[in-house]
Amino acid sequence: MKLDTAAASISRNASTDETYDFIVCGMGYAGAIMTARLAERNPDAKILAIEYGGHVQSKTGGGTTADSDIHWQADMFQKMGMIKKAEDGKYSKYDPEAPLTMPDVPGNYNNVAFRPMSMNGYSLPEFRACFQGIGLGGNSVYNGALYQEPANWFWDDDEVHKDIFLSAEQKSQGVKPSEVLKPYFDLVRKELKNAIKTTPSMDGIHYNHGLYDLVKPYLDKAGFDEIEYDHEKPGDYPTTGQMELAGDRFYTVPTVNAKEGLRTGASAWLEKIIDEDGQVRPEFPNVTIQTYTEVLKVNLGNENEVTGVDVLENPPGAKFGGRTTRKATQKTFSVTEGGKVIVCCNALPTNRILYRSGVGPEAVRSTVMPSSKMSFKVNNEGVGTTVNEHITTSLGFKFKGEDKPQPNTVHFGDSKDWVGHSEHLSNYARFRTGPFAQFGPVVASHFRADMSRCAKLMGAPVPGPNVDSSKLVKYDEGLDDGNVTTELFYNPFGAGPYPPSNNPGLNPYNGPGTYTVYVMLLRPESRSFFKLDEDDNAVYTTCYMNLGAAPAEKDREALNLPNYDEFAKKDIATMCASIHEVLEITKDAEDIEIVLGPGDKHTQGVTASKRMIANLDPTKIQDVYEYVTFYDKSEWYVNTVNGEYLAITRLEENHYHSTVPLARNLDVFGEDLGFRKDSYGLDPDTCEVKGTKGLCVVDASMFPKVVYCHPIGAVMALAEWAADKISPVEE
Repeated sequence: MKLDTAAASISRNASTDETYDFIVCGMGYAGAIMTARLAERNPDAKILAIEYGGHVQSKTGGGTTADSDIHWQADMFQKMGMIKKAEDGKYSKYDPEAPLTMPDVPGNYNNVAFRPMSMNGYSLPEFRACFQGIGLGGNSVYNGALYQEPANWFWDDDEVHKDIFLSAEQKSQGVKPSEVLKPYFDLVRKELKNAIKTTPSMDGIHYNHGLYDLVKPYLDKAGFDEIEYDHEKPGDYPTTGQMELAGDRFYTVPTVNAKEGLRTGASAWLEKIIDEDGQVRPEFPNVTIQTYTEVLKVNLGNENEVTGVDVLENPPGAKFGGRTTRKATQKTFSVTEGGKVIVCCNALPTNRILYRSGVGPEAVRSTVMPSSKMSFKVNNEGVGTTVNEHITTSLGFKFKGEDKPQPNTVHFGDSKDWVGHSEHLSNYARFRTGPFAQFGPVVASHFRADMSRCAKLMGAPVPGPNVDSSKLVKYDEGLDDGNVTTELFYNPFGAGPYPPSNNPGLNPYNGPGTYTVYVMLLRPESRSFFKLDEDDNAVYTTCYMNLGAAPAEKDREALNLPNYDEFAKKDIATMCASIHEVLEITKDAEDIEIVLGPGDKHTQGVTASKRMIANLDPTKIQDVYEYVTFYDKSEWYVNTVNGEYLAITRLEENHYHSTVPLARNLDVFGEDLGFRKDSYGLDPDTCEVKGTKGLCVVDASMFPKVVYCHPIGAVMALAEWAADKISPVEE
């Protein structure tokens, strides 16, 4: 099909040849790193990088390209900056007239993602249940940008990681996986260039600090160790991002990706190849970057070698940037013989592309992709059969005490409510200081769940065929191996929409004094299949303590899988023990009340098991179980407050892993693959999907199990590791 040159935003050097040596699909963290490394190491190779969305951040053309969108412009910041500069005539370190987009502003991330504007225009429409951000930088321009590095034990105490990252010689020499990966984490920190910090504001102040001060004495009393951050030297890389130095029961200020007051992350690598006008830098004449283009499938030849990709220019999900009237056009890009297609679209979209490319587990094809009437061209049992991610339950609280002077704390409310914040807007535009430079989460805490709390926990019977409904399931065995299990994530925003000032009672979960604690299982064991519906849209993944949702016995036997219901039971127990302990931390506080959780007195219309959440007893583990296992059956649009979804439990963190796991001799559960090892997951030596030639995957899909902290740092490090496998540096 002939290319409609008006159809897609293309940053490229003039070329009529649509055949490339490397095609990178997706320009998030992993895709940005892969494209930059390929460009640097292969000056004579033709490289095409494809992104579903467009230019988002100012450093890579988000504020200047023809396809940038007014919805992204931070007009109020620039306007107030110019007004204040004219009024006081003072020097401004940053030109308030310079292009600035909303995703550049750290303090505004809570009002960019997960709002109607973003859900309808800046995420993949095929993924209704979980936000999949699009645009240069991918999800990295929408999330909280937390940076954490797993402790060494996560890599070194696991036989699967040893099998993947160590050669036979390295094993014999006593080398540890953490030693193999350390240079890549070091490289990530080097490339981020002083952009991993606890105080993103350029004045070195941690803003929105009031919540930290409020909960500190209670965490101290509960035996949590405080990891202090350096107020005097905000540019220094703090230890708070390195879990190796943090212990297993601590709290601290989160470490985030920010540079000179702006969100960073993937942009650190994107800026190597793209200038502020969104064009490929002249030193890379061999690179083409095509935006507003969806990768539909990877094409495979007779010997399962990659031959190219089918794409859709101007896909329906890329609605903004003046693109709504442009025609969607399908076309094909080819790769040279021996070339590579590298899929970096995030775990779930990557899995979808593989299914549509004819790569997947043939034994359960009708289950995972019912639209396909033909056998998978490549039978790979590791694709889409072991999905897992972090699992979260939310608790809401409210401070009822007397207001205290808190000069570094601001509750923004609605993203369009700029009233009273003109000084903050101006300071951010001119100096990159103030609360708008601060990401929303202000306290992060890790601990090990006390499973003795669940000694007498008896839940409802497991649903499913051949179950004796008179027998209750005992939940006394959670994750109890001596390592950290749970994170507390304190956010100075309540749940649901901020109520208008003239009707504060409209949402009892949000408003002045409210905050949310997200209780996240760091090492959940729940797994699920990744499935598509008849229209090839993603189906809600049931890896969130979903009892009764395990694959059928015949499917488990065909794929040699354990019973996923048993994993869900362990996660339920770990979450119950965690929530039970968290509720105790502030239970004696006279000025703090629970507004979302067991016995919150507000949630009268939502039933957990047979009782309303408002009537549960937070001191009883059985009642905590009822709250933890509440399930709205993915009908999220029903459970709303003032038109906005109220998240309670089984929250999707969008930290998906293991859709195409690395594997050598062991599967993700540590079982010997035997004859199946050549048709399971990714080859650790090439990052190729086993059974194919030249089809590589580089993103969170690769991890055999969920990274036990926020995965951004590990994704970047693994992308650098994969770049050395796919395109080694010539010595």
